[in-house]
Amino acid sequence: MIEEIQEPTETGPRVWAIGGGKGGVGKSVVAANLALAVARTGARVALVDADLGGANLHTLIGIPSPKRNLSDFIARRVASLNEILAPTPFDNLWLVSGAKALLETANPSFGQKTKILRHLASLDVDHIFLDLGAGTSFNVLDFFLAARRGVLVVVPEATSVENAYFFIKAAYFRKLKRAQPRARVKAAVDEVMRGDARQRVRTPRDLMAQVMAVDAEAGAALMEEASTFSPSIIVNRIERSEQTRLGDEMGSACRDYFGINLRCLGNLPYDALVRRSVDERRPAVDLFPQSSFARAVRGAAGTVVGQPVEAVG
Repeated sequence: MIEEIQEPTETGPRVWAIGGGKGGVGKSVVAANLALAVARTGARVALVDADLGGANLHTLIGIPSPKRNLSDFIARRVASLNEILAPTPFDNLWLVSGAKALLETANPSFGQKTKILRHLASLDVDHIFLDLGAGTSFNVLDFFLAARRGVLVVVPEATSVENAYFFIKAAYFRKLKRAQPRARVKAAVDEVMRGDARQRVRTPRDLMAQVMAVDAEAGAALMEEASTFSPSIIVNRIERSEQTRLGDEMGSACRDYFGINLRCLGNLPYDALVRRSVDERRPAVDLFPQSSFARAVRGAAGTVVGQPVEAVG
């Protein structure tokens, strides 16, 4: 039986979950720079390090050792996330750190996940950026699906693209398993997968069509659940002009295979100054505001907030 995780709502902060099918694609760097760029518009932003197995956002934004972290909240040493919401060196940007999390915190229980999501919704900010761990564990997928918008970071390499598709497929099917009435939907899916129609089910779109033929109500429920799954991607470390087509190509593939809309929020170029900014423990949008990477991040941030984002400094 699948756990019931709170779905995103239209009230409260806008939650953006930044994920990646594999490690090493620059997910945390993108999350930190994107959050700061949005904060520079005057919006109040919380940056939450939910990569509990390898939290490092505090280092990327120049906070050496946060006094409190998510472990304190999960272990009930503090009553709310507000108590571990730490100021950063930047106006309008706060951090919920995952640094020095206990081993058991890296794999929170269903109750702990629900508690974290409930308290995130109560933070007095405009935007929340969740930096998720890599991979497709249920915890990562649940945080991704609970966000107002899930954003995958991908680099133009075969392994990254392949893992991004794996991630989208895993999140998509976990999303479909929540369709109600669950028992009726499951019975219809089971019937399709047992019968001759199974031979004609090659894509998720085929599955929904066959379920619709078996049970119109179950098929409509699956289609309704699928209609609310609309992830985005950011392509990082682009080095050649033809790589800028990757976002559109992945979007087209997802429409054909899943029947979903995959939006590309931006193309971020490879920029040697990003490595220097990491070494300096300052986001590139602050340290090198006129760099090609910083300009592209501001473009993506403008898409997030629906207004142009200007350079500062």
